[in-house]
Amino acid sequence: MNHKDDSAYCDHELANFQVEVQKILAKYRMLIKFGPMLGLMGTLIPMGPALVGLAVGDIASMAYNMQVAFATTVIGMLVAGIGLCALQLNQRYYAGYLNDLEFIIAKITTE
Repeated sequence: MNHKDDSAYCDHELANFQVEVQKILAKYRMLIKFGPMLGLMGTLIPMGPALVGLAVGDIASMAYNMQVAFATTVIGMLVAGIGLCALQLNQRYYAGYLNDLEFIIAKITTE
């Protein structure tokens, strides 16, 4: 309210808020991107020893490495799913909050 006559200042503060929100949402976007990436790496790394185990006839070693490979894929996708859910919830929350702030700024700067 102290700066209601200065619409440029109000717009600047609103833009600063948007930047802070983007910083918060970036954490969730990183989960969405890095989860599958790490899951894929965790899948491919044990595949080498699994194929070696298959080549030499060590089925137990191959089965263990395949189990590790599939588990890391599932964990990577789970991390991405959690990140996606958190991103969606936070985007909705901040969109509503930003809409309210824009309304308030429009009201106080036009009076």
